[in-house]
Amino acid sequence: MSPNLTVFTFVFTILCALANSKFSYERGNCDILVSSAIREILTNEMRAQLDPSWRASRIKRIRYELYTPQNPYKAQVLQSGDANVLRASFFNAKLPVRISIHGWTGKSTSCSNAAIKDAYLAAGKFNVIMLDWSAISMDISYGRISRQLHEIATNLLEFTQFLHLVSGVPYESIYLVGHSAGAHIAGLAGKQLRPERYGAIYALDPAGLVQLPLGEDKRLAPNDAIYTESIHTDIALLGNPSTKLTQAAFFVNWGLGQPHCPNATAAEFDFACDHFAALYYFAESLRQPRAFGATQCRRCNGRGLFSNSRILLDEWDCGCTNADKTGECPMTVFMGGEPAVPKNGTFYLSTRSKPQPFGYGETVRIKRAGPAKYLHSSFLSNKFVGNLLMKWHNSA
Repeated sequence: MSPNLTVFTFVFTILCALANSKFSYERGNCDILVSSAIREILTNEMRAQLDPSWRASRIKRIRYELYTPQNPYKAQVLQSGDANVLRASFFNAKLPVRISIHGWTGKSTSCSNAAIKDAYLAAGKFNVIMLDWSAISMDISYGRISRQLHEIATNLLEFTQFLHLVSGVPYESIYLVGHSAGAHIAGLAGKQLRPERYGAIYALDPAGLVQLPLGEDKRLAPNDAIYTESIHTDIALLGNPSTKLTQAAFFVNWGLGQPHCPNATAAEFDFACDHFAALYYFAESLRQPRAFGATQCRRCNGRGLFSNSRILLDEWDCGCTNADKTGECPMTVFMGGEPAVPKNGTFYLSTRSKPQPFGYGETVRIKRAGPAKYLHSSFLSNKFVGNLLMKWHNSA
């Protein structure tokens, strides 16, 4: 690292830390991803330059942060294998367990994670646990962090086995909620738990990129939990267009161009607004389980929305007989919600352009697909980027 870059990194880190640092959730406060991601990626790159062995030790820095009705804003840090810490915490084995897993450049204290945590605690009594793997995820190389997803999943598996052994909490009362790469971490943990299975996995815009060409043994798959559901909001850039990742797959606004983007929440990068929309939709579904009525797509080619770098919307039949006249269809199922209600198939729904609420309730409004706001070309398509990252993944 050059001296100039080192000085810039140090100054930028200090300034961002003074302005934006949050050490636990406080009422009304959360980490703004734009500043925290840049700050921590630069910090981690500097650490790796100064100490080449630092990256290898990052797995030890995974944290499990517990929030309950007794401590909704200040986390209690649990440690796998430490029964005394668990017993001294507010963890209640009689309550369901919901584990939220962030994605690349994410962290437990981001605003999108705060939305999930707050929604669960507003909906009822839960043990909400935030898996924080930001020591790894804050990395400029997605290929590099992708190689550690299985190791992170093993860490999660061991943690849930510890909870089960010490407290007696059944695996079926544990749901995993993963965003982006976190969805694949959830799936990989579910595979390793077999023959036992978690109650549900919610995959919030599961990552594409490196994961696009992988087989079921190396990414999220439909049978990784008793029930699996995916919410797709950014199939043109960071998300995964496959309909084969989960038992039920919801393509919100066709998974393209979320109408409130960019910058409706002002908490994430504009180019990632579509990708993070899935978290805010899911959070709303926890507070209002009937917010997101959806209609089933009766005919689908099974390849997902992408094939040979083009979008196959014309091969989907997701409407109803009255759609041409009214632009509306009756709902057949609801997306998200708590507890999980098993569904099977591929579903469509649309949303409002402003939050509170996003959902249209029991009416499904059929809309034209909006333009993907970034990488909207066959040359710079999701698969193209994925192939490049796969080469990086194998060589980095």
